[in-house]
Amino acid sequence: MTKRLGQVLALAGVVTLLASCGGSSSGGSGPVNTAPGFYITIKNLSYSPAELDVPPGATVTVVNQDAMQHSVTSEATPGSFTPAAVAGVQFDTGLFTGQMQFTIPAGATNGTVIPYFCTLHKGLMNTPNATIKIDDTAQPGPAPGAGGGGGGGY
Repeated sequence: MTKRLGQVLALAGVVTLLASCGGSSSGGSGPVNTAPGFYITIKNLSYSPAELDVPPGATVTVVNQDAMQHSVTSEATPGSFTPAAVAGVQFDTGLFTGQMQFTIPAGATNGTVIPYFCTLHKGLMNTPNATIKIDDTAQPGPAPGAGGGGGGGY
């Protein structure tokens, strides 16, 4: 009887182990936030969209789909690869994988264009510089993987 019980328990353990292998995970497989918003996706060393319109006070969600760390860091001029502000707007996600957010200041001036880059890869990115443009009329777009691109592009 003890041998039979041991076999049943071993079989139950194998079944439990196999059942846990195919489940989904909330970490790293996609954006947690699926609501419309202002999104930048990093995939294959590229920013998408390369030009994103956002209104003052907007939160920008960055979804890094690469296995390596990246950043979204503002710079004063494209290609300088030096963190800086433009008209008082500065942001830096720091190096991360997965998802990160930052907020554009509510007082950001309409029409301001802020270039950004990755502090780790700099000119090695396929899109080494991309931009955020402050636009009072910008509207949120769908989350990556929710039926559209980055949202708010121009």
